[in-house]
Amino acid sequence: MNKLNKYDSGWILAETWLSALEEAARDFHGSRPRSFCERAYRHATENYLRILENDYAITAKRMHSIRDAIEEYIRVGVLGGLFQDSSQFELREINPNRIEILVHQCPYRKTCERLMQEGSTLQDLTCARIGCFSAATHFLAGIDCNYEVTQIHETGCKGFIERR
Repeated sequence: MNKLNKYDSGWILAETWLSALEEAARDFHGSRPRSFCERAYRHATENYLRILENDYAITAKRMHSIRDAIEEYIRVGVLGGLFQDSSQFELREINPNRIEILVHQCPYRKTCERLMQEGSTLQDLTCARIGCFSAATHFLAGIDCNYEVTQIHETGCKGFIERR
């Protein structure tokens, strides 16, 4: 039996609450609770960035593009311990209004896999990781975006963020 460390217990707690939030959203909104989850991701992202700034002097800079906002959120997320390092993500700019994101070692992958096994489609998935990147573009660049998961792979996921 492995001893549970504080880092892992924090992720277990986060995954537990995120799964519960999304399950409750599905209970009330059926198989497509996207608007509810998007609102939750916006609140979570804004609260996280404010806590980092107010309590830890880690400030996210305001940006002018989708890609720059995502990169800034990743930078701040690494400093704040949300991400291990920026190599967990690959960004590919399709055009200035659409960014493709490959997420390695996504902590929420198991939840997505379970939902797919229960009959959800990729379009039904509400991805906390990519959803919060979308929320960050709204908060840091004032750009309202849609997001979609396009693939679940062996360690993470792939999707895109696109200007509405």
